[in-house]
Amino acid sequence: MNQDFFRTNWIWMQDEIHDEREYPCIVYFRKEFNDAGKIRISANCRYKLYINDVFVQEGPQKGNAETAYADSADLGKYVRKGEKNTAAVEVLYYPEDPARRNDSLYYSQYPCLYIEDLGDAVEKALNGKEGWRYTMASHIGITGEPFNPAPIHGEERVHARADLAGWMESGYDDSSWQEAKPYNFLQVNKPVAPFNMEERTIPPMRHESCRFEGVVCVRESSAQTADSLKEQWEKMLSGTGTVEIPANTTQIVEISAGEEMCGYPAFIMAGGKEAEITFLCSECYGVPQPDVVTPSGARKLPPLKGDRTDYVHGVLEGTTDVYYAAGYGTKEKPEKYTPFLFRTFRYIQVKITTKDQGMSLLGYDYLSTGYPLEVKTHLETSDESLNRIWDISMRSLKRCMHETYVDCPFYEQLQYTMDSRAEILFTYAVSGDDRLARQCMDSFRKTQRSDGILQASAPAVGVNVIPGFSIFYILMVHDHMMYFGDKALVREHFACVDRVLEFFHNHLTEKGLVGSVGGVLFRHKYWSFIDWCPEWNESVGVPAAALQGDGSITMESLLYLCGLLRAAELAEYIGREGVAEEYRERAEKVRAAVQAYCTGKDGLIQDGPGLELYSTHCQVWAALTDTVSEEQGRKNLERTFGTEGIPQCSVSMSFYLLEAFRKTGMLEKADQMWEPWRWMVKNNMTTCAENFTDQRSDCHAWGALALYALPAVYLGIRPVKPGFAEYEKKTDLGHLSWIRGEIVTPRGILRIDESRADEK
Repeated sequence: MNQDFFRTNWIWMQDEIHDEREYPCIVYFRKEFNDAGKIRISANCRYKLYINDVFVQEGPQKGNAETAYADSADLGKYVRKGEKNTAAVEVLYYPEDPARRNDSLYYSQYPCLYIEDLGDAVEKALNGKEGWRYTMASHIGITGEPFNPAPIHGEERVHARADLAGWMESGYDDSSWQEAKPYNFLQVNKPVAPFNMEERTIPPMRHESCRFEGVVCVRESSAQTADSLKEQWEKMLSGTGTVEIPANTTQIVEISAGEEMCGYPAFIMAGGKEAEITFLCSECYGVPQPDVVTPSGARKLPPLKGDRTDYVHGVLEGTTDVYYAAGYGTKEKPEKYTPFLFRTFRYIQVKITTKDQGMSLLGYDYLSTGYPLEVKTHLETSDESLNRIWDISMRSLKRCMHETYVDCPFYEQLQYTMDSRAEILFTYAVSGDDRLARQCMDSFRKTQRSDGILQASAPAVGVNVIPGFSIFYILMVHDHMMYFGDKALVREHFACVDRVLEFFHNHLTEKGLVGSVGGVLFRHKYWSFIDWCPEWNESVGVPAAALQGDGSITMESLLYLCGLLRAAELAEYIGREGVAEEYRERAEKVRAAVQAYCTGKDGLIQDGPGLELYSTHCQVWAALTDTVSEEQGRKNLERTFGTEGIPQCSVSMSFYLLEAFRKTGMLEKADQMWEPWRWMVKNNMTTCAENFTDQRSDCHAWGALALYALPAVYLGIRPVKPGFAEYEKKTDLGHLSWIRGEIVTPRGILRIDESRADEK
């Protein structure tokens, strides 16, 4: 039988290497060819594709245990006709050990690269079946970030090798490399990833060549004055000069991108054999704090964040890559270092320590990346501070859109349900694009556990369950129905929606409330996170009521109630009127239970049944679910919003606070709500902070609230029937005098010029 019959286009190394299973590894593949057009490509876990040393794309789209994704790549503009060409692929593979892998990249026991030539030629020059050669990039070590948790696990320690110079180009001597080994068809288990492949559902990521804004400061210069070195660096960064670094010297320079960015920095050098170059990527400057002395010893505190640009008093902290130069570079054919995974940075500190050979720094720039969001909504208001908030919000959303939505691009890069529901609505409001939203909903649907609850983040290789977050998945599906009216999508997700609701139904107490379904992180089976409030620090974002009484919290009953109400509309839309009626009956019983057992003094809704603990959150969600009347909702918010000692909605929950203000006719209060964002602008942030309890992340897309607030809350433009078949425009300018611009909707672009005299 023909040997080709057994071969597949899935390839990997000939022999299993122990380190490959124990540690993250990068493997280089290459193949020379004459001509090629389009290919299909995938890998476990990630690949980066180059043609003739030119970057083409990275991938694949993130999948799960069941499904992997294949990308297509059109090579036409990269191929040199009539010449030898080289296809080069870098593949990053993570091991099974959760402490050594990326939380959003699914691990499979089958490391692999998939290449299928889709051209018309009989030869199929780039098929994986034969002719590909590989070498393990043993000079690159992948390690975790200096955070806890460290879910990206992408820092690099690189001891560059001169023998790899030019490996992406034709004519490179790869005789010491080995022939890649194809999996045979009996090894390819079609029902599971990575072999169960579907076509990519989202567009390729955007890539743009960018230059750094300039030098912030010189921290150390052992060979020349700081001013002279800064001038050299400024010219080099602008592409008009080089930096000459003498042997056996050290320099530390901090540079700025001008704003928070996501991209692939490229450091280009000549000479400098064995020089140690450290790249520290950071979001901002922070003022160092003294250690705190505890019974178990001294504990290091993170820098205090104020003015993000204060390099005089502040220092940079963040992720670090270390590169040891091989020294083979020349000005004509330089040595170049780019990390495999993209980096998030506003500032980068570069420390260069040369050995016996001096170095010429020829260039340092970056390839920015992210989802190709096409912004179509443009608004400005009478409040100049809100216009600046709009700008940092737009930037936050863009930085948090990649192959999935991400909570923050710097720390976790995970797609969480609550975060993503807001990000999706922000995306609808500014672009009308639902492709990443469809990916998001599908990712969460595929995480459903046997008890009906969903993972809090997806795709994810670890287990992370926040019960209330599953309700935000239902809200995502409902939002999509209202904006796009896709019945097939609703039907596809409806069984999952029903099982989520069944989880909460199965945990109702005799009183009809949702019982204790979670609790404090690491102490209970599931984490009942609600919001980052200082008053809830001890319970890690969980209302203090969870630590008293029967452990149940009112917020989870209110979230369940909200899910039932939205699911009833979903059911009705796809013709399941009986199910819709059942959901509404169940919703009324939960509402009555909250009213009966969780109503405290002056009609305020308690954080737990019978407990004299109150938060703004419960008042917000009681108003949004009609658990209280509009009048009572307004009174409750007036008593709690801004009241010292009562947990307030932080950045993450301000979306729902704003909706409650709108519903209760209190939108003028939003002027006070925007104060944290004004603080962000005042302190020179270019993106929105995650919270104000620890200000961990300087870019968190749930803070991009202004993108939804202006079109959907202040102007009140939102669908009232599925598919935007009918929409309303209920303008309430609150503290604003006017709003102007244009808004994208599924019905087209709306031109806006609203002033207080036009309110209706």
